[in-house]
Amino acid sequence: MLVQPGSVAQHLHTCPFGRPSYLRSAPHRTVLSTGSQHSQQGCCRASCSCVSGEAEQQAGRRQTLSSLLAAAALLCTELSAEAKPTSEVAAQDDTSIVPAGGKFKELKNDILAYRFQYPVQTSSGQKLDLIFSRPPERYSSAAPLTADARQRTVAELLDLRNSVSVSVSVGPPSGKLKGRQPDDWKAKEVAETILADRSTARVTTGQRVALNQIETSSRQDREGQMYWLFEHSSQGSPNSQQTVESKESYRHALAVTGMRPGLKGTPYLYTLNLSCPEERWDELLPYYQQAIDSFRLVQPNQGYVPPDKDPWRFW
Repeated sequence: MLVQPGSVAQHLHTCPFGRPSYLRSAPHRTVLSTGSQHSQQGCCRASCSCVSGEAEQQAGRRQTLSSLLAAAALLCTELSAEAKPTSEVAAQDDTSIVPAGGKFKELKNDILAYRFQYPVQTSSGQKLDLIFSRPPERYSSAAPLTADARQRTVAELLDLRNSVSVSVSVGPPSGKLKGRQPDDWKAKEVAETILADRSTARVTTGQRVALNQIETSSRQDREGQMYWLFEHSSQGSPNSQQTVESKESYRHALAVTGMRPGLKGTPYLYTLNLSCPEERWDELLPYYQQAIDSFRLVQPNQGYVPPDKDPWRFW
């Protein structure tokens, strides 16, 4: 159909929007295009807003985690300082550890009323890092050395790197000592009884025997209190001090035993034992002798707990 020129002008004049329909579609297309751009911009803004929110959340989580880790590290440091036995910090309320001449520390325990010195270095000057593997405790809660639970380790200090040990064990007399007066006990009999009660070896008759060889034994009177001293050696487990050429390892030790009656009058033996690998014996012997000489069963105070009191209590 042909359109007259005048009709076109008339159409332009009469169009309610002032332009023909085919021209009116262009602005609509432009509007749609602008709307699409606005939509894309809105999506971009929303996406940026989401990314920004996630970043803030991640930063907040990192800050919270860092605060928790810092608090945990501070707590561990404080607990470590409290738990570490040093010359300034007591191992427990009932146990004190103080320097004694620079080369020694002195441990005093009120629960079982004893004290002794132990070396913190060798005669060659090498430092000994002795720490508690078993803090001082009462006899009823202490770890038994054998199945019959007579001898029990009530305190133990270890230096794992140098294979050095310092321990205190308590238990009633047995074997040849049982039923006899302490004045009649011979030093070697006391040593054999103590070492047999610490051993798990048995002969065919079922009798327990000690695998330690007693080198020397003697008896001393210290301030009216009787003590039995002995030196012993034994074959031990492989350790860091053992040489490659050596197929066996041996340990050497000094020990001292004192006696005190329990709550019901039953005698109890208190033994301090210091041991080390044979390779370190010569440089530790003079300090071990001083430690043995320092061992005392002291006058009990209000914190004293006799070994036979509340045998059911394990804490």
